[in-house]
Amino acid sequence: MTDRIEEARSNRAGLRAAVGQVERSLSSAARGRVKAWSVELHERLTELSVALEQHIAATEAPDGLLADIAAAVPRLAHRVDKTRADHAVLRTATAAALDALPDDDQEDAIPEARDRVVELLTAVVHHRHLGADLVYEAYNVDIEASD
Repeated sequence: MTDRIEEARSNRAGLRAAVGQVERSLSSAARGRVKAWSVELHERLTELSVALEQHIAATEAPDGLLADIAAAVPRLAHRVDKTRADHAVLRTATAAALDALPDDDQEDAIPEARDRVVELLTAVVHHRHLGADLVYEAYNVDIEASD
């Protein structure tokens, strides 16, 4: 269990860093530099997507954290299933955010792109909160604590 918790902590740190980079790019000026803004944001969203996929692969592996929680604390199986389902939501939100980015200098596309990215970031943060609560309830371990 300790190795799975440490792996989850590492993945969470990578996810948190990627979210920060996306937010930083998202909040930069877009008007008058739509193409540069969109390219930068696309790069950061791609990095976030990679971090999400690493998180999903690790937690959903047959010997991963979610399987361990479901086996160790069967009453949490429904919440484990909800967590797995949430991964599909995150993938969909990531695709929607990437698809919404303007590929030219259309300034009128900026608000929609920002809305989709904010929805993704909100979903990721919400997912991290649910995961922290699930781990704490299963193991009485604060996954955000480093000691």
